[in-house]
Amino acid sequence: MLTFLDYYEQEIQPQIAAIDIFLKSEEPPYDADIIGELLEIPPLEWQQMLQEEKISFITRGIFFQLMKRGNSPLCGMFRRATELYLPEAYTAEVIAYIFDLPIEPVRRAAGELGRKTFTDKMLPEVFSKISLAETRFPF
Repeated sequence: MLTFLDYYEQEIQPQIAAIDIFLKSEEPPYDADIIGELLEIPPLEWQQMLQEEKISFITRGIFFQLMKRGNSPLCGMFRRATELYLPEAYTAEVIAYIFDLPIEPVRRAAGELGRKTFTDKMLPEVFSKISLAETRFPF
């Protein structure tokens, strides 16, 4: 059975790592085309977003603002996490909201683990209990 952890490790974590390396190794202003690719925003949509925001160069702060507006899975997760002020503890409801997961499989996973709250380090345990077939994420 494929789990949300499989999806997260193979799709989201590599994207986070690529963004992290880019931001640590490149100096602003950043190349807009590279940023669009890193955020996995389709080129036409990316160009429209830049035009709407009247952005001609991208700094670190603008990068994160654009990330909040993107529609890729990672951008959505980032946006929802920042809406909740990057929580340090996660309930099933918070996990479901941030990671765009149905609440029932998350509640079931939390129950199997016998916990009501989780730290960042514990999220893989929760994700490993959620069948990918129960989510909206294709694999």
